[in-house]
Amino acid sequence: MSLDHPAALSPPISDNWETLADGLLIQRLALHRADMQAALPLAPGECLLPDEASPASLLARPVPAPDAGLALVEAAGLAYWTALPQQDGGDGISALAPAVRELASQLTAGCADQITDAVSAVCGAAAWWTGAFAAIRYDGGHPRTLADVTRPVSLAALERTAHLVALGAATRVLRRVLQQTGDADESVRTAFCRTIAETVVAESVVEPLVEEMGELRLADLLVNTAPWRGRHTAYRSGLGSGQVE
Repeated sequence: MSLDHPAALSPPISDNWETLADGLLIQRLALHRADMQAALPLAPGECLLPDEASPASLLARPVPAPDAGLALVEAAGLAYWTALPQQDGGDGISALAPAVRELASQLTAGCADQITDAVSAVCGAAAWWTGAFAAIRYDGGHPRTLADVTRPVSLAALERTAHLVALGAATRVLRRVLQQTGDADESVRTAFCRTIAETVVAESVVEPLVEEMGELRLADLLVNTAPWRGRHTAYRSGLGSGQVE
């Protein structure tokens, strides 16, 4: 009997849905870059944002990833995720940065610098992506009815969204590390287990948070990035996300 390993299985369909979701984000950024720039000088109240989160703050450029960490980011298919905020972000510190910084520190406690740098980079970028779409939320539509957004959003809701988006990006990085190097490194195993524990907690939060955000682009960012059982629902059901654009 042959002891050769069987041929590698083709990637699961969820990987293709992940690629579609990535493409939708890149498309939306390209379509709304001018809108984001136009929002920069506006006051928070003009954009239905909390006083602590001006559009300029939400679009602040995150800390870039060191080269070693960037290699892991690229391996996870998230090079665009960290590169575009560096290209389109502005000066300052995001109002959402503390929430994602705390998550990255919690997940990677005890990990090697390369792992810590990669997870910190994608979490920082998650704050930017959340903030970028939040800055133009006032010009969007409800995810179900497409009615104009008229209700302000709280800082707590934006922080929770950034936290869950960052959790999804961090999970992708750690999952790819385990796929490529195996599970011999206990610190990486532990970090990945922490993401699973966070995912369990997130299950009951995502749907009410989508309703609280009340805007299509933010809703798609959250449900397609956060690691929960409803992820990629639009693709599973055969519906087409992004048709509004």
